Amino acid sequence: MAVTTSSSLPLARVLEGARSAEPRRRTVLVPGPVAERPQEYATAALAALVHRCTGETDLLIGRRRRPGTVESLSVRVEPQSSGADLLRGAADAPVVDGPGGGRPAHAAVDTAGPAGQALAALTLTLGDQGFELALDSEEFDDAAADQYARHLERVLAALATEPDTAISDIPLLSDAELHRILVDWNDTEEEVGPLFFHELVAETARRTPDATAVLLPGTRLTYRELDSQANQLAHRLTARGVRPGDRIGVCFPRGAESLIAQLACFKLACAAILLDSDFPTDRIRYMIEDASAAAVLTLAAHEAKVTGLAPVIALDADDWRTEPTTEVSEPVDADDLIHICYTSGSTGAPKAVMVRFGAARNLIHSMAELCDVTSASQGTWLAAPGYGMIEVECFPVLARGGTVHIPDVSVVSSEHRLQEWFLREGITTTLLMKPMAERLWRLEWPEGTPLENIRVCGERIQSWPPAGLPFRLINLYGSAEATVVASCDITALGERLGEEGRARRLPPIGSPTANVTIYVLDEELRPLPPGLVGEICIAGVSLSAGYLGRPEATAEKWITNPIDPDRHPVMYRTGDLARYWPDGSIEIVGRTDNQIKVRGNRVHLGEIEVVLTTLPGVDQAAVLARQDGQGDVQLTAYIEPAPGTTPSVRDIRRGLNQRLPSFMVPAAYVVGGLPTSTNGKIDRTALPEPPRSRPELDVPYQAPAGEFEEALHGLWVKVLELDGVGVHDNFFELGGDSLRAARLTVLAGELFGVDIEIVDLFDEPTVAKMAVLVGERVPAAA
Repeated sequence: MAVTTSSSLPLARVLEGARSAEPRRRTVLVPGPVAERPQEYATAALAALVHRCTGETDLLIGRRRRPGTVESLSVRVEPQSSGADLLRGAADAPVVDGPGGGRPAHAAVDTAGPAGQALAALTLTLGDQGFELALDSEEFDDAAADQYARHLERVLAALATEPDTAISDIPLLSDAELHRILVDWNDTEEEVGPLFFHELVAETARRTPDATAVLLPGTRLTYRELDSQANQLAHRLTARGVRPGDRIGVCFPRGAESLIAQLACFKLACAAILLDSDFPTDRIRYMIEDASAAAVLTLAAHEAKVTGLAPVIALDADDWRTEPTTEVSEPVDADDLIHICYTSGSTGAPKAVMVRFGAARNLIHSMAELCDVTSASQGTWLAAPGYGMIEVECFPVLARGGTVHIPDVSVVSSEHRLQEWFLREGITTTLLMKPMAERLWRLEWPEGTPLENIRVCGERIQSWPPAGLPFRLINLYGSAEATVVASCDITALGERLGEEGRARRLPPIGSPTANVTIYVLDEELRPLPPGLVGEICIAGVSLSAGYLGRPEATAEKWITNPIDPDRHPVMYRTGDLARYWPDGSIEIVGRTDNQIKVRGNRVHLGEIEVVLTTLPGVDQAAVLARQDGQGDVQLTAYIEPAPGTTPSVRDIRRGLNQRLPSFMVPAAYVVGGLPTSTNGKIDRTALPEPPRSRPELDVPYQAPAGEFEEALHGLWVKVLELDGVGVHDNFFELGGDSLRAARLTVLAGELFGVDIEIVDLFDEPTVAKMAVLVGERVPAAA
């Protein structure tokens, strides 16, 4: 009999068509009482196990009582029902007409003797010698078969000896399994030196003062200069009244000044409030005020954004370099704050994460060890400066005496220019957001490339890298609240798994880093077996101190550790859903809420919705994240107008640009009534796909004319996935972003055989302007 497969069971491989392979068979021990009613116990135990593994409540359990005939019983499992209730339900379960009414059985009980193939994902044969569990050998490997047999035994034992226990409370894990999950897979204790980051930099400055610390176009900074200037700035801050424990705004683009400013803060035992000079003024000022900054450090070009809230020192305008270079080193404790990092929040306002010196010290150590960083290492600073990724990318290199390279802004968003820059500068280690990393690893790399590893972060990696890369790809997982807590060398793992193994699973985030423990727990905070999906919870020295000024939000996420309270009293609930692989590696599968990643940035869609509803003419709003044709995340805003109004999309976009970073501004907009579900809430599943039509703009539509405009117009339509693009339309007002801009300039350059810089698109982002540039450069190229 052919049985269609549709198993959603953990650890199962999706099969095409019927189960046909020889089953893997496991003997299942049976408690005494089971022998009196074997079919009822077998049916109830299978239903309970499938429910615990999948969460499904309405199950079909196949039953074969004679050869050639399989019927299906409809069994309902309520999580809080007792084992006795489930046994009664199994005894009275109705038979579904036909073989499951066309639906495949979740599991099957076979009393007609061993079948040649498994009747369902789990087939339990009842014989004179006991119970035998059969699983298709192509669908499950040996480890999975062993696990299901063990857990079925525990369910049977609970039903027989503790029938009053709720189905959701039946412990699946044995003591040995618990020890492996909680202890063996979290055996991460590692010695970390006592010095904090700024102390390590000062030590390098004393040991090798002329070694290059920072290198960027037109500027080279030695360790002596980096440390001395940080001392001078610390002296100036002290003169301005800054004291240990204060919080200081640091508002710069990527550059040497930002590193000097942060080191000066650390030397004074102060926390640096990480600000991005490209953020809208309102957002920057909110952060400065919310964090109660004692002072703000910036450049003269950005002084207007920060002035009036705290004393301001513009590093390129103030005379702070007249201060002495004598060492400043206030005592620092591991629980003192090193960074204030703002992250997106569901209340409409960003939340400030308080990162501890001890957590940063541990992170810097683990990243340096992971990437084999030495004084000869050539690292990078590519991540946005307003977030804590600087601790992951730059600080491990500087802590080991290596060199941090900072490229021109035009390099960062183009994989081709980035590759050229890596090779030219001899970069050995770098950190990249997932979209850029994927584009880079698809390029051809020359033999002998100096690049040793790329750490990938920001989003879940959904594809394996190609074989034969000359560098390692290391998948990182973490957050501002807990720093980076897991890593996986997906290059080496992919090679070990082979093509068939890679086809079965997505790249994992791997295992915990040094001095971190990670658990995958159910809703009751109980450990889960491999394959079952639960929430990632983190303990150890990596945790931050919570959210600044938000005790309720902190208490919700930083909870008492029920697993190992003696060593680590506090545990952080991440909201990320994941599952273990049988080897202990962890794979991310989703979120418990609607928080997502956009271009490597963590975004809570609720924050955008709150801001939308504050704009004139907007009554309700919803924001969804969808993948575009290139696999990038695109945000779509759905707007229900206030009665009697017709909000303008261009005004809404303008309002969002004033309040939110560019990555949080939706690319597409749908204006109209929002569908609601029966409970009156917005029915997000009924929201339509975003339109491909041209949005409302300030400029009138004008069609392309001439060879260059016609050809470029086709590229714009392709990259933006938008119809009706006019030659005078602004690329970014059409929903374009830096990633699409980089893609467009590469395509245009390849089409015409000319070099088009991404900065050219920023200057005047229209088809017409790009056509003029191409026309000017094509003759020269020829």
